[in-house]
Amino acid sequence: MKINNRILLFFVLPTLAPLILPPSTLISGIGAVLVAAMLLLATGYFLQRGKPLALTLMIFLQGLNFITKLMMFFSNSISEKGVANPAFAVTALLSMGLSLYLLLRLDQPDIRAQLRT
Repeated sequence: MKINNRILLFFVLPTLAPLILPPSTLISGIGAVLVAAMLLLATGYFLQRGKPLALTLMIFLQGLNFITKLMMFFSNSISEKGVANPAFAVTALLSMGLSLYLLLRLDQPDIRAQLRT
């Protein structure tokens, strides 16, 4: 696998997927965003080094992100008063789509073949 693809699959997309949120949410929780980004980048580093446990953790985190965003999507896209929140709906759908892609892509044989057992 080319180095550009490895950086994209192990660092950029996994870090970006959970952090796709409306700007107001990102700004209000900047500390949590930084901690989450550090955790995901560290997981990507260990995945780059060929650690199988890092792949398991990355798949788990992306799956957890998908489930969490799915639950939040139905409760936050439209308020109790019937007012739509399009910024949250669009960012949640983008995040879920990216996480689902990563779940399916990281479980492919070419990724698993690069791990050390």
